[in-house]
Amino acid sequence: MATKLITTWQTTAEQIKREVRDLSIRTTSVEQHCAELSTAQGDLSQQLKALQYQMEHMEARVADQEDRARRNNLRLRGVPETVLTDELQIYVQGLLLAYAPDIPTDMLLVDRVHRVTKPKQLPDSVPRDVLLRVHFYHIKELIPRTHHSRADPPEDYSTIRIMADISAATLRRRREFLHTTTELRTHGIRYRWGFPTKIILTKNGKTVQISTPDEGKKLLASWGLDHNPTTEARSDSPRASRSTNMD
Repeated sequence: MATKLITTWQTTAEQIKREVRDLSIRTTSVEQHCAELSTAQGDLSQQLKALQYQMEHMEARVADQEDRARRNNLRLRGVPETVLTDELQIYVQGLLLAYAPDIPTDMLLVDRVHRVTKPKQLPDSVPRDVLLRVHFYHIKELIPRTHHSRADPPEDYSTIRIMADISAATLRRRREFLHTTTELRTHGIRYRWGFPTKIILTKNGKTVQISTPDEGKKLLASWGLDHNPTTEARSDSPRASRSTNMD
C-alpha cells in the first residue's frame, strides 16, 4: 500500500514538474514576445515622430511657396459691396494714391483685382474681401506699412483694413501666437514674421526670435508684460489692425 502511494506521489510530482517547466517556458516566451513588442513600439514611435517632423517640414515648405506666389498681393477688408466689380480697379487706385501720394501714378499699377468668396459663417451684411495684385513689390510693401503707421487714415478709406495675403496654413500657424502678438502690439513692440512661422523682434538692441507660443509666453513673463484679457478682443477690431507690425 505504501509502495503504491509513493509511486502515485512520484507520478503526480513528475506531472507537476513537467507542467511547471512548460509554464516556465511559455512565460519566458511571452516575456520575450512582450519585450519584442515593446522594442517594436519604441521603433514605431520614433518613426512616427520622424514622419510627423517631415510632414510638418513639407507643409511649411508648401505654405512658404504659396506665400511667395502671393507676395505681391494685398487683401482689403471692409470695401462696401456698393463698389461694383467694374469699379474696383478705380477704387483701389484711389486707395493706393491716398496712402502713397508722393509715388508717381504710373508706379501705382494694379495687375488684377477681384472679390473673394466670403466664409459661410459671416453674416450677409459683411462685405466680401477684395484681393489685388500690386505690380511693384516695393509699392505693395509701402502701402500696408503706411496704413499701420498713420494715425489719421484717409477719410474715404478709414474703415478699410489692409492686410497681407497669406496661405491658410500660415494664417492658422500665426493664430497660435495670438497671445504673444496681442501683447506685443499692446505695448508698442514692433515685430515681423520669419520662416518657418516665428516672430522676430528687436528689444534693447537685441534681436529675439520666438519659435513657439510657449516661448512667447515665457518671454513676455520675463519682461513683466502681463496678459490683459481685453486685448485679444481689441485685436480683431479695425482700429487694432493699425498696429506697428506687418501682419
